[in-house]
Amino acid sequence: MIVLTFIIILQISLAVHVYYIIRYISKKQDKDFKGFLFTSMVNIFLGIFLSVFILIFPQELKAINLERILFIESGVIFFGMLYVKTKIAVNIYRRTKDPQYFHYSYFGKKVLHPNVVKMPELFTYFLTLPLTLVCGAYFIVKLGCGK
Repeated sequence: MIVLTFIIILQISLAVHVYYIIRYISKKQDKDFKGFLFTSMVNIFLGIFLSVFILIFPQELKAINLERILFIESGVIFFGMLYVKTKIAVNIYRRTKDPQYFHYSYFGKKVLHPNVVKMPELFTYFLTLPLTLVCGAYFIVKLGCGK
């Protein structure tokens, strides 16, 4: 049970680490860089601690139900990616209603400007698509099979 707790803590720390990497690359703020360094150290020490603990007590690792953990993680990732995609779609829809992003043609039709869809949103939407599909498929299959 101790190994499972530390594995979950390590996974959360890795997710926070990725968050700080993305924030630092996009905003170049000092606090994001410090968060990145802090989570790097936490990840290194947690990884070393887990490795040593598993070498000393291998029966702890055998007691983990990996299939249930993968089911829960795939569900969390799937719903997180759905949230991201929904947020992007809502942002685009709101911009289509904003008069700043469209004009009317000579024939009275609404013509959207190309900047309705921002490039980072487009990249995020399509780059997260494979992860959404894989995690969603695994989650739905395991949910339907009940095993």
